[in-house]
Amino acid sequence: MQSGPFLACAGLLIATLGCRKAPDSRPAGLSVATPAPPSSVLRLPGQGGLAQVYRLPTLAAASWRSDVKFPPVARSIGADLDQRLVYALSQKGDIVVLDLQRGGVRPYLARVRDAAMGPDGTLFSVDDSNLVTQTVRRTPTPFRTRLSGRPRGLYGMRDQELMAVTSTARTSVTLLGTDRPEPPRTLPAGLTAATYWGDLLAVAADSAVVLYDPRGAGTVRSLRISGHARSVVFSPSGHRIYVADDEGRLQVINRYTEEVVDRIRLPGRAGDLRPDPFGRWLLVRDPAADSIWVVDLANDKYVGAIQAEWREDLPTITNLQILLIKRGTNVLALDLTRAGWPAVGTVPGGAKDLWLPLAWTPETGTANPEVAETTAVAPGDTAGAAKAAPEGVYLQVSSSQNPEWAGELARQLKDAGLPASVLRPKSPDDGYRVVLGPYASREEAEATGKKLGRPFFIYQPDQSPSR
Repeated sequence: MQSGPFLACAGLLIATLGCRKAPDSRPAGLSVATPAPPSSVLRLPGQGGLAQVYRLPTLAAASWRSDVKFPPVARSIGADLDQRLVYALSQKGDIVVLDLQRGGVRPYLARVRDAAMGPDGTLFSVDDSNLVTQTVRRTPTPFRTRLSGRPRGLYGMRDQELMAVTSTARTSVTLLGTDRPEPPRTLPAGLTAATYWGDLLAVAADSAVVLYDPRGAGTVRSLRISGHARSVVFSPSGHRIYVADDEGRLQVINRYTEEVVDRIRLPGRAGDLRPDPFGRWLLVRDPAADSIWVVDLANDKYVGAIQAEWREDLPTITNLQILLIKRGTNVLALDLTRAGWPAVGTVPGGAKDLWLPLAWTPETGTANPEVAETTAVAPGDTAGAAKAAPEGVYLQVSSSQNPEWAGELARQLKDAGLPASVLRPKSPDDGYRVVLGPYASREEAEATGKKLGRPFFIYQPDQSPSR
């Protein structure tokens, strides 16, 4: 993932709502009266062995371990917390599944080259023949269309669809999983990134950032960039585009107005970009040394450098604003809410393994304190805890069986200035609804919905959702 009251602008979905918030020493999305969300980190054995859970922020080892040994792990793929499953890719090219509830480990798919997780927990894997398989609720389904070459970017979308970026004689993007398969779309060369929801793809194409909209009939448009665009990434909410240029700057673009709203000066030319999953911080790889640059997105400024290695799994930032890094042979936890970012935990020898933060703990694996089965909301709660729906009309933007995931999304929306909350399920088959509102009338709700820039449903508690 995977929410920050520190989003640099309140235009998460509606650009005109922009309003910068001051930094806060509390973890993102939490009020004084709100308990911390479930948070742990899973250690997957690079050389084979048992998986281990560590507690945050101190990185103290929990008693939870897998019941079966993993084969040597090449990388973690992600977690489907709805199903309590974690997926990893072994060094032999097999996908291995860890059951968080039971601790079991089992092989799943063989001869896999690449894999990615979608925002709803869908697993996508690509085998040696470039055949893509989609796995939903433990059921694998191969797509009929094969990729033209090995992908260099896999981006899960809504509705169990996939964008695959390939480079053979040319760079192209293929959309898989739609009712009507579309031919690949040619793109310029450059590093790519997609929004969390997969509703927009960006290419850092030197003199421009090229945007591909898979939902808008595959339209492509270009945003001219000064200083030569070298790398690009979206904010977790998708409302900002961050572009590193040749002149040591990070250009901040409003996705909806397509204007450069700020330029952040960096110590030099940037390498890779990695936003934290909650919108407060951006990590930048220093291409000239084993260090990372930290950018404060609440104030749009570079705030310091940290000695650390840059790997596929780390550095990363958890939902408690704990920065996990690899330094030498060790893994360290740094507290970004405290002056000087002190180390609050260390795992000696942990750098050889793979690490995956989870909005889950062994004790609270089936409950999110932010989405509790109660109508009571703590005083000053900013997270939109699950509640019974009062009368009115809502815009439903998501429904999930995963209360942690729903709570995280509601926090992002609410902290961005939107009236977001989570409505608890009415029945076992119902989901945790992430909604905006209530609004006084359907007309008022629809007028807001048209400005969102993303799919929505009109939801009235006594009726079925409708577009």
